[in-house]
Amino acid sequence: MNLYILSAIVIFVLFIPVSFVGADESKSTGIEFADVIFAPQKFEDDGRIYVFVQVVQRDSSGNLVAFLQSDKMTNLNPNTLNYYIDSRAQLMDIPVYDFGGQLVQAYGERFTITQSTHDIVASTLLIIEISTEENPDEPQRQLGARFAHDGLVMAPGDIMETHWFVARLLN
Repeated sequence: MNLYILSAIVIFVLFIPVSFVGADESKSTGIEFADVIFAPQKFEDDGRIYVFVQVVQRDSSGNLVAFLQSDKMTNLNPNTLNYYIDSRAQLMDIPVYDFGGQLVQAYGERFTITQSTHDIVASTLLIIEISTEENPDEPQRQLGARFAHDGLVMAPGDIMETHWFVARLLN
């Protein structure tokens, strides 16, 4: 009996990773993996930024397929997020709340994407375009926050709504 269990474990360890490695190279599977061009960077988070995300996936008929929410980010760039809120504050009035003398500015934004191909989405990124003084016409894209989650299988016509909520302490 123990020999059968050991054999099953060995087979799973040897063959399952090979299937996923081959899926990247084989177009016959219909799975295409996108290259991530944003290198993760380590930033010291001083606790003044709080990020919360909700991910809603619907099929082409509008039926709910998946709903994820979390405040557990694998990458968080407070400098980029502060720039993001400051740039939005120039365009609109972002509310500031007073919690016993502690001022908190809260902002939320929704992004909607309609999927055009078959894909697997295993993380949700908040990409922020930052204008530089040297080249204001070509903004740089920087990773503000990354929410890593279980893979969601996307089909053509699926709608992915991402609701990002950012709060920061002002004093």
